[in-house]
Amino acid sequence: MADDRPVVDGRLTDWISLGVLTAFVSRDEIDEAIEATGKAAKRAGGKIPPRVVVLFVMALALFGDEDYEEVAARLAGTLADWGRFEEGWEPTSGGLTQARQRLGPEPLAHLFSQVAAPVADPDTIGAFLRTWRLMSIDGVEFDAAASTANLDAFG
Repeated sequence: MADDRPVVDGRLTDWISLGVLTAFVSRDEIDEAIEATGKAAKRAGGKIPPRVVVLFVMALALFGDEDYEEVAARLAGTLADWGRFEEGWEPTSGGLTQARQRLGPEPLAHLFSQVAAPVADPDTIGAFLRTWRLMSIDGVEFDAAASTANLDAFG
């Protein structure tokens, strides 16, 4: 029987956003990146599995206007709805920070190197100018501290 409950609080968009993410980055690819970088869980029964931390970090990019707890709640709720995570998880900012520190950047860098690829091919209209692939970054800003080293390097 179809689930005909109303979708509230942006849950449909959570499903779509996280569904697209998991369609492009599989569970096996995440597990392989964690294993390859030696960041697997050190003990059974840990509160936040490394795979969920990787998904959480990627979800932070999807929901950039939300705080840690809200993104984690969206992720946990969606994973629970999909039958992939236990319900009742109550994330805290401190716990999420510790989980990210334990994981480190290596699994995400490894995962990126495995899954990132150009989307357009040579037949995609507007993707190339002669032999050059056109690329842009839109809406990204980088802040750098006004340290002496940064001022010397960047002016």
